Amino acid sequence: MVAVPYTAVRCCKNRLIMSMPVPSRPSGFRLGSGDAPVQVEVFIDLECPFSKKAWPTVLAVVNHYEGAYFGITAHPIVLCDHRQSWDLTKAVVAIAAGDPLRAWQFIGHLYQHQADYALDAFDHKTRQDLRQLVEDLAAKFDPDLSNSDLAQQISDEEGAVASRAKASVRYAISRGVWSTPTVFINGSPVPELESSSTLSDWQAMIDPML
Repeated sequence: MVAVPYTAVRCCKNRLIMSMPVPSRPSGFRLGSGDAPVQVEVFIDLECPFSKKAWPTVLAVVNHYEGAYFGITAHPIVLCDHRQSWDLTKAVVAIAAGDPLRAWQFIGHLYQHQADYALDAFDHKTRQDLRQLVEDLAAKFDPDLSNSDLAQQISDEEGAVASRAKASVRYAISRGVWSTPTVFINGSPVPELESSSTLSDWQAMIDPML
């Protein structure tokens, strides 16, 4: 299942009701045109090794279809057994600052350093250790971020950064996403495209639609 950190729920007549306000902007980070006839959505988790494995191929897909009638959106979400993902997802939102390409670049940067924060790497470390690591990784990504307030932004559970990060998680729940990577094309799930898929596999799905 997908975990929704810090989201208020209430019980009503033995049913679990989740408050899911309409977000101020679409979920995720889209490259390409939102009006393109082919729209791809890729749900990833920053701590997920399978998402990391799929990412180079996803980038190859982006490069292959650059300039075509094609749009692709990355949705960073948080799986329940990946406790570092929530702060990492907020860091992507904060660093992107509304720039989808910058978000994609930082996601790739995080995957390059996944061994520093995933699972066993943080068995005996604290959340403060994670936030310091995120600041260090951000400074490597962009030296201008070395004196940023990134740690403060990702520690705030009620601000704009957290709200946008939650929007992607809630959106994933609404689409029935429970594992990563999960791919949708034009609103339909495509389970054939997974972490081991090649560019050719993606082309076999997309080319007939263009």
